[in-house]
Parts: sequence; structure tokens; C-alpha cells
Amino acid sequence: MSENKELATTGEKKPKRKRPDRTEACSVHTEPGDNAKYLDHSMTMFDWPEVDMTVPQEVKQRIGMYFGLCRDNDMKPSVAGLALAFGVERSTLWKWANNVESKYIPAESRNLIKKAYQVLNAQMEDYAQNGKINPVTAIFLMKNHHGYSDRQDIVLTPNTQPSDSQTPEQLYQKYITDSAGDFEDAD
Repeated sequence: MSENKELATTGEKKPKRKRPDRTEACSVHTEPGDNAKYLDHSMTMFDWPEVDMTVPQEVKQRIGMYFGLCRDNDMKPSVAGLALAFGVERSTLWKWANNVESKYIPAESRNLIKKAYQVLNAQMEDYAQNGKINPVTAIFLMKNHHGYSDRQDIVLTPNTQPSDSQTPEQLYQKYITDSAGDFEDAD
């Protein structure tokens, strides 16, 4: 006899199945020394000299310094980190990469920033596809920094086309009459 039939004949209730404890999976995992490591990583960039954005070679060198620091410290590169490497806010970095309010920055420097964004995007995809970052975090970062979105396009096409012989006044009257019936049915 199956377990469900046996429980039904004895009048006992089937015990509820408990959900798995996700506390461990959802908690932050830090090891002693992690905070110092992250802070030291950021403070290294804090002391870097300013970059002349009109000199593409300086821009390229700073991008290389940032990615090299991430590699040397075994840290994931980020948009915020790249912005810190240039001593600017993330929004400023985005403006440079997207030609917004960047008329004093030459195209070659802007293109280098765009390429750095492409590297960050590729890294994020690699991390996400290989389970190296929390999926929710990956989704958030990719939507906010790399233009990804959850979007479904719905295209509506009318079943009937209005005839060209009707005047705008006739069409107006037709649709007012049709929609008035909808309101009357609602009462």
C-alpha cells in the first residue's frame, strides 16, 4: 500500500516536508583578513595620480594598471573599481564611454574606456556562466552597468483596418458608440 493511502486509512496527516535551510547559501562569506584585502585594494588606487584624459596613452596605461592590480590582488574587476582608478564617479565613466558630456575627451580615449567596459562585461558573463558569482548579483550588475534588461516586446496588430472611406468624425463616432456600450455593461 502506498504511503498516502496508508495515512488516509489511519487518519494520520502526512508530515509537511521542510524547506531546505538556505541560511548558509544566502549569508555573506568573509574570512578573516578579507576586509583588509578589499580596503587595501581600493586604497592603492586612491593614491594614484590624476590621469590626463586628453592623452590616450595615459588612459590606456591607467586601464592596464587597474586590471593588473585586480590580477595581482586576485580581485574581480568592476565598473566602480575602474571609476576609482580614474578618480571619478561611475556616472562620469559611463558618460565618457557613451560620448555624453565628453567633448574635451578625444575619441581615442573614449574608445579605450569603451574597450575596458567590454572587458568588464566579458568578465561578468564568464563569472556568471561558470558559477563564480552569485546569479542575482550578476543580473543586477549586468543590468546596471552593461545595458542588459528583462524585456518582452509585445506587438499589437489590429484585426481590421479602418476603411479609407470613413472620415475622422465617422471613426470617432463609431468608437465612442462602441466604447459607450462597454461602460453600460459595467454597471
